[in-house]
Amino acid sequence: MDSIFIRRVTWLIERVLIVLSASIAAVVFLQVVFRYVLRQPLFWSEELPRYLLIWTTFLAAALAQKHEAHINITLFVTRLSRRLHDGLRILANLIILGFLGVLVYSGSLVTSITAHHRSTALQIPMGIVYLALPVGSALMMLYLLLQIVRDLRNLRA
Repeated sequence: MDSIFIRRVTWLIERVLIVLSASIAAVVFLQVVFRYVLRQPLFWSEELPRYLLIWTTFLAAALAQKHEAHINITLFVTRLSRRLHDGLRILANLIILGFLGVLVYSGSLVTSITAHHRSTALQIPMGIVYLALPVGSALMMLYLLLQIVRDLRNLRA
């Protein structure tokens, strides 16, 4: 059972994803109207959906981690005993957790390096765009830690 904090974080991510997806659709629609109907293309309409899609990707990856919806290959592990299967799952999740830790660290470095660079059309700090990597990775780490704790409890039981 998820704590109130985890439920609220998940609820917030879901709402942000809805807003981001709707914003992408609206901006792309506006770009089509302005470019082909009004013959006055919007100079920022390619950049904004790209940056929104980056954020959408990393937040959706975190939500997929929460629901354990990432692709995996279970051909061999399903043939193992339940205890060995759970042990391998914990080991794999610990490796993934380490990789996500590297992503958080390196993403934070890139974010700090690019914080003062501005995007071409929107003139927003590029650090905001690159912040999607450490934020999404940290959220995936949170959900993965909860899954590891759950699996350790199941393994002991």
